Amino acid sequence: MISGALMLAMVLQTAGDDGFAQLRADWARNLHERRVDASVAEYAADAEFIQPDGQRVKGTAALKQLYEMITQTFDSDLTFTSVRVEVSGELAYDSGTYRETLVTRASGKRQEMSGSYLTVYRHDKGGAWLIVPQMWTGAPAEAR
Repeated sequence: MISGALMLAMVLQTAGDDGFAQLRADWARNLHERRVDASVAEYAADAEFIQPDGQRVKGTAALKQLYEMITQTFDSDLTFTSVRVEVSGELAYDSGTYRETLVTRASGKRQEMSGSYLTVYRHDKGGAWLIVPQMWTGAPAEAR
């Protein structure tokens, strides 16, 4: 589950305002401030987080457990670069790259990571965009 730490964000950058920049900024701020409930509220009830190893974390209860573990274990400096955002009806996606410095609080060990991300959004009944699946690629630099 260490790869789930990719979700932690302290710094968020994107190329221009694509209409989803505020969603990414809110997501990053909630994680940085360790606001687990606010972070989980950004996901649809049937959402999945697909980790770089392919493991799927399904549903808000499992996502909450993942967020709690991550925010208690790691500090992260994560930079996103959005490459493409597309909207079609009730669905939208944001695809790009990230770079992250991940620090384990207990040991102070630092890892440099980078890869790609894909976040798919769906409108809820109230018209808000919620994350449906979210996935990451990449591995620690020393593993490459």
